[in-house]
Amino acid sequence: MSATWNMPWSGPPQPAAIALGTHGPGRLAYRLHGLWQLHLYPYATSALIDGVRLDIRPGCAGITPPDAEMRYDLAQACSHVYAHVTLPPGPLRAVPALVDLGPAYADLEQRLLSASAWVERDPPRAAARVWDVLASVLAAAPATGSHDVVTRARDRIEALLPGAISIAQVAADIGCSHAHLAREFRARMGCSVVAHVRQRRITRAAHLLRVSSLPIAEIARQIGVPDLHAFNKFMRRELGAAPRRWRETQR
Repeated sequence: MSATWNMPWSGPPQPAAIALGTHGPGRLAYRLHGLWQLHLYPYATSALIDGVRLDIRPGCAGITPPDAEMRYDLAQACSHVYAHVTLPPGPLRAVPALVDLGPAYADLEQRLLSASAWVERDPPRAAARVWDVLASVLAAAPATGSHDVVTRARDRIEALLPGAISIAQVAADIGCSHAHLAREFRARMGCSVVAHVRQRRITRAAHLLRVSSLPIAEIARQIGVPDLHAFNKFMRRELGAAPRRWRETQR
């Protein structure tokens, strides 16, 4: 049986511990108050996590929310790398309780374990490493339904942003119909695909206007609106001022 948890995903986790732990043999039950857990399992066992039975296989990563009861029944002593972390509040993301990492397992295990010494002497570096490993674990989870469609559409839009974007072509590129993409996108993102493209262009243009000295024409090209007249009109409508004037007010 599988399970998912709602995990805040807005910034680097703060690790309280990263270590190689050993459990068993025998039965073990415990809770971890206030901390999320990431386990990288090189062995097979069965576990009961927050009442859900999970069949753990070698090469899997386990994610456990705070205060969830964990029950193991181990035939022999087993070791695994773990991280106990706090997560900053933020938007919730559905994450699987168990992820098969396949050939990526060995590298992620070594990367996480190598960060164990940083928890005390270099906490920001430890936090960055845990965040990277956790993101890699989540990326390895199979995506289904609207999450998969919308994620692939957003990735494709980012790649196409400097040019003309056809929503029908985006749908074709990710292997679904225009209508299906529009429906799933609105259900998950709360806006149309066209509105998302417009917002991404605004965000990128505003960033480049604010922090760079790039010519206005170059910024227009980078967001897929190469006609200067159209770009000026676009920015006045979205930001309330022409690009040059807006840049001056920001500085």
